[in-house]
Amino acid sequence: MNHPKKIVGYEWNMENLWEDIGNLDYDALTELFGILSKKFAKDSLHDEELNHPQVAVYLENIAKGLQEILEKDMQPLADLCREYNKKGIK
Repeated sequence: MNHPKKIVGYEWNMENLWEDIGNLDYDALTELFGILSKKFAKDSLHDEELNHPQVAVYLENIAKGLQEILEKDMQPLADLCREYNKKGIK
């Protein structure tokens, strides 16, 4: 797989993209972390099939790390902020 350095079709530079992603609602960021975790796990399996065991291990570690962050910090943060939003607390 060829991994691009930029997302095609995004008009801003990469720094702006990261800023835009970081500005997302915490529920959306939680969803993104879940998607990324699954993507890295999928890529790990693919690299294992390609006989790239070291790459597969790194990708699996990233997938597990993202899932851990998601469960430990992102989901509780999203839950907390969702309650703040319901109450209208700024």
